[in-house]
Amino acid sequence: MPYDLVIKGGSVLDPGQGIDGTVDIGIEGSTITAIGADLPIEGAGTVLDAGRPGRYVVPGLIDIHTHVAHGATTPGLGMLCCDPDSIGVESGVTTVVDCGSVGVANIGVFPVHIVPRAATRTICFANAACFAHTMPGMSDMRSVDDLDIDAMRLCVEHNPGLVEGIKLRLVGTPAAEHGEELIRRSVAMAAEHGVPLMTHIGDFGRDDPEHRVRMAQLTMHLLDQMRPGDILTHLCTPNPGGVLDAAGQVLPTLQAARDRGVVLDPALGRGNFGYAVAAELAQRGFHPDTISSDLTAYGYDFHSLLECMAKFMAIGYTLSDVVRMTTASAAHAIGRADTLGALAVGREADVSIIDVVEGDFRFEDTRGDTFLGRHGLVPVHTVRAGRLHAPRWGTHPWGWLPAPAES
Repeated sequence: MPYDLVIKGGSVLDPGQGIDGTVDIGIEGSTITAIGADLPIEGAGTVLDAGRPGRYVVPGLIDIHTHVAHGATTPGLGMLCCDPDSIGVESGVTTVVDCGSVGVANIGVFPVHIVPRAATRTICFANAACFAHTMPGMSDMRSVDDLDIDAMRLCVEHNPGLVEGIKLRLVGTPAAEHGEELIRRSVAMAAEHGVPLMTHIGDFGRDDPEHRVRMAQLTMHLLDQMRPGDILTHLCTPNPGGVLDAAGQVLPTLQAARDRGVVLDPALGRGNFGYAVAAELAQRGFHPDTISSDLTAYGYDFHSLLECMAKFMAIGYTLSDVVRMTTASAAHAIGRADTLGALAVGREADVSIIDVVEGDFRFEDTRGDTFLGRHGLVPVHTVRAGRLHAPRWGTHPWGWLPAPAES
């Protein structure tokens, strides 16, 4: 039977399976049906020539920290979210995880309005608080009681299969005053439903010595309480509550948490990525397990998942490293390693085709500090469940590439 789509002559890079070479990929319907050299193209519906210098065919990229509850909050009152396809299939990404944009009070927008309309696979991590009141401000809750274990139980019961994780933002006055209780309730909530707890560290609302000490205490306590498979997000934050103490030393509980299987995710965003922190952690051997964007509407014109990957390449990570972090490792982090993050016969055809462009590029972190890199990444084609999607223009006025170094 002829293939519906053949990706021909591409440099296939699938670090999770140890694949790095030139092969073809044959797709019938929504499924990968063949991987090998010189697949026949006679009668194929579409043939994509991927055999260009610098072009790579990789498993569908996975962004495990985004905000795509588009239309779920009122402008001016809550966090504005991205359209899932704009930062998904139109940006070289086949799967996005929404992390806490909505709580149980408004989670109904996902099964009714967002998931059915998105070509991008969209996964929901519910906010531990009943309603994401003031994001992206100080806190998602006004009191500890906004973190309601009984309400989450009802939510999960009436939306089977929807909630695949719980998200806690450990920020603001509620965290400073009641952080240990918020952690206790959130861990219990995630454990009850057998899903990972993703916890945001890094409080950008206040920065003084007393608050830094308190937030460091909370992060150490959090790391002690996290279970295997839980996700620490904003690993590289320079804000209070980060994993480096006032003397620049790694918190002593971080290694133990990693050894237990806690996932370390940087989730760059606009407010929680410090180049110096990321470089220091890399030098000390604390490499992130994943890379994610933490994209909201406020960061839509600032970066993309591909640019986040390029930032880590500027730190010294290889292309294979950053692809693994956004494919196999990302799939493992969200409990989907059996279906996502790999190019294999019989799997759903999620494929990202990207160009790696060499040049002199300038990047910027949360504090406005700039650093230089030699690579930019550009989406060329995205295949989601066998269907081709073209990329949008890009995150910058000039397109996808990072800013040139001389600008």
